[in-house]
Amino acid sequence: MKTEKYAAGDSVPMFCSACDDETSHTIQTVTKLGKISSASCATCQTSSTFKAGVKTGVTAGKGKVPDPYDRKRKYKKGQAMMHSHFGHGEVTAVLEPQKIDVLFGDTTRRLLHAQD
Repeated sequence: MKTEKYAAGDSVPMFCSACDDETSHTIQTVTKLGKISSASCATCQTSSTFKAGVKTGVTAGKGKVPDPYDRKRKYKKGQAMMHSHFGHGEVTAVLEPQKIDVLFGDTTRRLLHAQD
């Protein structure tokens, strides 16, 4: 099984939580093994950092402002939100039926969703 190696400046398609779509991203930095460690969306300039292939940070660019967090709303992985206290976030995991992990900057918080 061959693992693809990337270089800074390469362009790759990735899901952008700010654009809420798969867009072209420019790779900013890579590890010694050629794995992506940071990339930015070519459309909205949202930057994301990665460690071991997992997104570890997100910095909002100039894209559309995400909808405010609402615990009654049902979220899916990759979806963006704006929290009144934590700021811009991206859902990184949907756990139990009513819990999600959301990445705010470089901190992951567990929040409720799909509450009646």
